[in-house]
Amino acid sequence: MIFILYDEIQALIEKKFSPRIYGLNSDFYGLYYGQVNNKKHLKKIMFTVDLNLESIHFAVKNKINLIISLNSLTRGPISNFNQALINKLTLLSKYPILVFVLNSSFIAAEGGISDTLMESLHLKLERPLNVKNNKNEKVPIGRICVPNSYGQSEKPLTMSNLLKRIKMSLNTDNVVFVGDSNSIVNRICVVGKETIDLNYLRKALKFGCDCFISGDIDRNKASFSKDTGLTLIGMSLYNCNTIALKKLHNLLSLEFPHDDFYFFEAQNPVQVFV
Repeated sequence: MIFILYDEIQALIEKKFSPRIYGLNSDFYGLYYGQVNNKKHLKKIMFTVDLNLESIHFAVKNKINLIISLNSLTRGPISNFNQALINKLTLLSKYPILVFVLNSSFIAAEGGISDTLMESLHLKLERPLNVKNNKNEKVPIGRICVPNSYGQSEKPLTMSNLLKRIKMSLNTDNVVFVGDSNSIVNRICVVGKETIDLNYLRKALKFGCDCFISGDIDRNKASFSKDTGLTLIGMSLYNCNTIALKKLHNLLSLEFPHDDFYFFEAQNPVQVFV
């Protein structure tokens, strides 16, 4: 039986499912840990949102050859070694595991996190929200959408009903917003990113959006929202990230039916006190 080659899965990810050109600025993308001959055969591939101790334990125990993770061990370069990082690297060294990190490229990708957020909330795509990276390339980081219409009798979507839809569709209680819960939502910008720039909000307003959904609300953005009338919704994106990665897991398992694909599903580490 012939198993997948590393260069095959790398090419498929980089060109189709999470294109390298969609990376933003300092985000790491690609082979993050391990050394590989591109002709190396892989039998066991695992997907995970985070490289936490649990996920690495699971990979070592199951003799995983390749971990595909949304997030890296650290946000930036490793400049110092704390005990948690040392523990993770020690575990990784116990078995020849490769780690491939997607980061923001998978937010912008077709079928990625922004698309998954849009689809989970039953919204209809109008156009992408493009931003430029440090190479001056356009990255479709978000989606500008309208509520799906199911007939002339369909009632307008209110902010209150949109908030309820978010909680139900994404199974999350951690939803905050700035605006009027009774207002009507006509055009929505969704960005499946934990932290966003004020320029994203300005672009959304330029395209006529009256609502912006992401994982991030801080004081500056809340103040901007109050001044401009753009309603903001912020939430934990952990469940959305999980849904998007599971879709990628399923697509790659169909592409390579002779390999074993695993998905490590952990609970959202951020808990909400109700």
